[in-house]
Amino acid sequence: MLHHLLPRILFNLQRTVMYYVVIAGLFFALWLWWRARPGKRLPLQAKHAPAAQMRRELFTSIGSVIVFSSYLPILFFLGFGEYTQFYPHIEDHGWPYFFISILLAMVIQDTYFYWTHRLMHHRRLFRWFHRTHHRSTNTNPWSTYSVNPLEAIVDSGAGVLILLILPITSWAILAFSVINTVYAVYTHLGYELYPRALSGHWLGRWINTSTAHNIHHARARYNFSWYFLFWDRMMGTLSPDYEAHYRKAGFRARKE
Repeated sequence: MLHHLLPRILFNLQRTVMYYVVIAGLFFALWLWWRARPGKRLPLQAKHAPAAQMRRELFTSIGSVIVFSSYLPILFFLGFGEYTQFYPHIEDHGWPYFFISILLAMVIQDTYFYWTHRLMHHRRLFRWFHRTHHRSTNTNPWSTYSVNPLEAIVDSGAGVLILLILPITSWAILAFSVINTVYAVYTHLGYELYPRALSGHWLGRWINTSTAHNIHHARARYNFSWYFLFWDRMMGTLSPDYEAHYRKAGFRARKE
């Protein structure tokens, strides 16, 4: 049966690399453009990420991409499929639930990531799981998957949890995977894409931003979320100066 497993892993590896290279590559092109010709948005940190950092990030991303590509084929090979809530056809639950399931997957991802992320910051675990990622104190799109394999295994647990507790179809999984990658790259972009007023808006104040995650990398404290700021706000782990920092960081003065 092993001869059936390897092609699945290779197919997933090819797809994961394609998604990441295309998404991160597009954001990186934008990053290069803004660095060469800054417009209304400025980098979140004055210093630039050096080329040596990006080479290291690309190298360390190899292991994490392999983990992200292989964990589901291996689990399904071991019989995990019979315990999932996966369903084959969108019509089985209808189109409204299709979109709801993607949002629910994002909530599960955000909750799982917040608590495992905080756990990996524990002083006894940090060096084994999370230090590789935090070598990038000023991030760029290639920082996104720059994690060691142990952290990649932990991060992959969100996908396992989603399949265990959430009825979801393959098209919703595909859409969620793309959204997940886009948002992960955005939060590591080093530039802010959202409008200046977002952090003070009644809805926007609950949305995680590139600014918030950049602060996390710069200080290695606060701002542990992925998509939303619910957990950070409720648990008191949002950086105290986040909103003030957001309103000025990365934006040119209004008079310009």
